Amino acid sequence: MNAAASAKPAKNNIQKKQAVKQFLNEYLILIGILALTIYTCIVQPSFLAADNLLSLVRQFVPLGMVALGMTLVIIGGYIDLSVAGTFSLMGIISAILLNRMGIAALIVVLIAGAACGLLNAIILVVCGARDDSDALFITFGMQTVFGALALIANGGNYVALNQTDFTQFIGNGGIGYLPVMLIIFIVVTAVLQFMMKKMPIGRSIHLAGGNPVAAELCGISVSKIIIMIYVVTGILTALGAFIMTCRVGSALPIAGRNYECNAILSVTIGGTSLSGGKGSVLNTVLGVALFTIMANALNMLGIDPNMQNVWKGVILVAAIWLDSRRTV
Repeated sequence: MNAAASAKPAKNNIQKKQAVKQFLNEYLILIGILALTIYTCIVQPSFLAADNLLSLVRQFVPLGMVALGMTLVIIGGYIDLSVAGTFSLMGIISAILLNRMGIAALIVVLIAGAACGLLNAIILVVCGARDDSDALFITFGMQTVFGALALIANGGNYVALNQTDFTQFIGNGGIGYLPVMLIIFIVVTAVLQFMMKKMPIGRSIHLAGGNPVAAELCGISVSKIIIMIYVVTGILTALGAFIMTCRVGSALPIAGRNYECNAILSVTIGGTSLSGGKGSVLNTVLGVALFTIMANALNMLGIDPNMQNVWKGVILVAAIWLDSRRTV
């Protein structure tokens, strides 16, 4: 009886340690960013000022659009580094077409974004790429292509936007207290969340990413899934670039630089597994919010931009390491 009684507390202690370990594996980065946010609020009370919060929203939405698309790709078992080049190219195209076509430019830009995603998917399917390592190098090559086209489109120069009521409404307008761009983002998020959780295509993406062989045996065409997730990612990236162009009033041919890393970091902070098959659209929204808050907090604390990139890289490595521990 004594031995059994003494074994019970020991078992409870082991379970508590395992629970703490699992909690840290799941939420360590989240805890770190929240701690940074709280510290920044104390040191810089202006962090919570209305102007700064609005600035956060304006930084959040374009990256959020890219990250939503990246979520679908990663859940589907792939990755897309081309979003940086796509974002830059779509920004230049947005500015050029808005100056010439007005509102109709939005439709053309979204189609162009879909075409970039479709081109990625076709190359992946034709090359027989069946995992994220293949997609990594192929989409990195496409990032170079799209980035070069962004430079060629206007001779490497930025494109100034002739602001209109429409561009002001999209980039800086609001309905009540909500910015228009945030409303657009909420609608897109709701549609994707419904698709991933309630529709057969969402379950197919999860299965194709988690076990493509089983997906094929269930009658799911992995090739069609690849095409769908990359086309959607292209459209969302184009929409993010369009919103950014309207907000800033110009487009730079390097505007998408580091967007691929920032999007992947946001997705991993949100808990989506880089091994595929597991993830959540809503958690990605949380990840983007935390990443944006972190970047803003570092700026307000006066951290050198180069050192900020060091910390972002460290966090990305930590997120990948924690993800590998969760999936072992």
